[in-house]
Amino acid sequence: MRKTLYTGIVITTFLFFFASCSRPYLIYSQNMFVGKELFKQKEYEGAKKHFQEASENQKDSISLTYLAIVSYKMNDIENAERLIKEAEKMNDNIYYLRTIGYKAIILLNKDKKAGLLALKDYLDYYKHHYPLMTIQEIEKIWMEGTIDMGNLETLMEEQISWYEDEMEQYLSTGTGFYDAISGSDRP
Repeated sequence: MRKTLYTGIVITTFLFFFASCSRPYLIYSQNMFVGKELFKQKEYEGAKKHFQEASENQKDSISLTYLAIVSYKMNDIENAERLIKEAEKMNDNIYYLRTIGYKAIILLNKDKKAGLLALKDYLDYYKHHYPLMTIQEIEKIWMEGTIDMGNLETLMEEQISWYEDEMEQYLSTGTGFYDAISGSDRP
């Protein structure tokens, strides 16, 4: 009941906020928001429905990436692989790290060799853009080739979330980690 009420309030808020936006973008953003909330609650079937509708209104790498992740969580590895590869080709936003991270996870479930190559791509990209110390743990996994998927997914999700949060903060306020490395002298 509380989830339904919360979702209703969120959707109503978004309707008023995006009233001046184009209808396809409004539908896209509402579905992405609700899909992410359902995803966090591990309600993958509902999340999938919202990510699919978002993708139908605005096909981009993030909606496809989340569709791939949900497919992976629902053990539909073939669809997850197809979607993540399509999303990777787009490489059109700050969520690219999520795309290549989950590409590695998805491929590791199907083909260890291809998954390890994708994991190396993730490591290289991550080290270059936003190196948290936990990257060393993933490097160790990659070098040893012994995969604890639960641990790997937890580490990656932490890294990806930190990166996305920092990028969103920098893009919306000009502050945070990326402000510090850009050499800004703002207080």
